[in-house]
Amino acid sequence: MNCELLATCSALGYLEGDSYHKETDCLESVKDLIRYLRHEDDTRDVRQQLGDSQIVQNDLLPIIVQYRQDKALFDACIRLMVNLTQPAVLCFGKIPDDPVFRHHFMQVTSHLQAYKEAFASEKVFGILSETLYNLLQLDWEQRQEEDNLLIERILLLVRNMLHVPANPCEEKKVDDDASIHDRVLWAIHMSGFDDLVKFLASAQSEQQWSMHVLEIISLMFRDQTPEALVSAGHARSAKEKQRDSQELEALRQKEHAEKRSRTLQRGTR
Repeated sequence: MNCELLATCSALGYLEGDSYHKETDCLESVKDLIRYLRHEDDTRDVRQQLGDSQIVQNDLLPIIVQYRQDKALFDACIRLMVNLTQPAVLCFGKIPDDPVFRHHFMQVTSHLQAYKEAFASEKVFGILSETLYNLLQLDWEQRQEEDNLLIERILLLVRNMLHVPANPCEEKKVDDDASIHDRVLWAIHMSGFDDLVKFLASAQSEQQWSMHVLEIISLMFRDQTPEALVSAGHARSAKEKQRDSQELEALRQKEHAEKRSRTLQRGTR
């Protein structure tokens, strides 16, 4: 990693168990990282190095969870994460044909997939939901420009996470096991973020967020077929019926065997 970048990451703070200890210059360091990203090269070297250091998992997410009352720091971390989590296609303009750039593209995608797994947390989405809820409670005349920017960045951050493609090699699960995308959706549901999305979709006064909401809803249902969605609520009951049927058949066979045994015993006597 670049020495200046490494020093800036170290100046954020450190994670000790479940507690994050921020340094004095934490806010300025986050702002420096945002500036570094503005001047990265065509290979997206800065975001690759930050991905290698697992800055989202080890620093930024713990900071927003533990220091959410520090508005300036919270806003800066959200802003940095929106940049770090933007889709690889947006970073490179397209899927590169050149083998070297294709490698860098895959590296960026790999880091995004690691970020998505870290975001599959009820605690993280609980913080995002609470922040968004408090902002939406403000009347239009009470909202400042920075409030609207934070609303947009939270929506963009969730959009970016839902946009991250699955990694087939890492997600070889048994049937009906929850994928990382499923776990993110579950965290969204348990935190109440989906209710906020529904409110934004239906509120006349919040129409300016309609495109972001549309993207989020569309990405929530990515890779799902209409047939799978319709049968999702019935899959378990069908299995239960099959199991009940098998258990009933086993009992009938057992009863038949016992009856036959009694018949043979009477014949012997």
